Amino acid sequence: MNRKVILSVLMVLAVVMIAIVVIDRLKSRVDNRPDNPYEYSVDQYKAVDSTLVRYAETLDFTFGDFDLRGIAFANNRLYLVEDNYLLIVSPEGEKLSKSELPESPKCITASSAGIFIGFKNYISHYSTVGTLIRQWKPLNDSALLTSLAVTDSLLFAADAGNRRVLRYTTGGILSGSFDGKRDNSLHGFILPSPYFDLAVNNDGELWVVNPGRHALENYSFSGELRGFWDRTAITIDGFSGCCNPAQMAVMPDGSFVTAEKGMVRIKIHGSSGELISVVAAPEKFEGETEAPDLAVNPAGDIYVLDFERKMIRVFQIKK
Repeated sequence: MNRKVILSVLMVLAVVMIAIVVIDRLKSRVDNRPDNPYEYSVDQYKAVDSTLVRYAETLDFTFGDFDLRGIAFANNRLYLVEDNYLLIVSPEGEKLSKSELPESPKCITASSAGIFIGFKNYISHYSTVGTLIRQWKPLNDSALLTSLAVTDSLLFAADAGNRRVLRYTTGGILSGSFDGKRDNSLHGFILPSPYFDLAVNNDGELWVVNPGRHALENYSFSGELRGFWDRTAITIDGFSGCCNPAQMAVMPDGSFVTAEKGMVRIKIHGSSGELISVVAAPEKFEGETEAPDLAVNPAGDIYVLDFERKMIRVFQIKK
């Protein structure tokens, strides 16, 4: 093969290669790309069988353009923290009092012993009418208190910053802590984001959400694991994402009402994790991603603190 023929063949190959590159780039333009067969979408899971939804939204109320931080129900009152204030509210939404706080709160619980408000790294005890009784000793700077639960003589605090549960007397004495590790386990409480909730039920049992494991775990007051259940599934009967459920409260019968972030939905699970009912399907939170905080009254009415709408929404079982 002479030199001219070789040059001609090389020129043809070069033109072909350039054409391939140009065509490939044109196909790679965003407006020319085919649908991604592997694209992940949760839209198909937003639809909920209406027969599972056994609650109806019956009331909502708000107190202006304030950032709501937490909600609790006790003494036939709602206790709310917003911006730098404590609000005491009737069950129907009538504002009864408003007290200024020293800084922005993170969480709240209440009982006949008073109101307990968690700030970033310390807790303050207030009377049932909102008067400061005592500020407790601060924790270390890495602490981040996200949930409180109170019994007759003890208060438990979820510290997301240090991945632990703290045990106090209701007088403010720190008497212990635990991190959820057991049997040489390295994981303990898994908190990919600062969602870490806990509650004490009517039988005096302490339940802690381990959101990275999609689990609710039952501990003795001294920190020994007594039992747990988990539900990892994107379907309505489970929890998905990095860390759900993000919020939890206990119903009068011992079942759990949970709220999820990402695809927001509120559900009730039995003591072993089985789905009992849907309270609010994702359509109730269209465009929202933050899990609402929850409180329950003795009749089983569910108070939903919708952070994004800055509103309290009340759900009652359908008659």
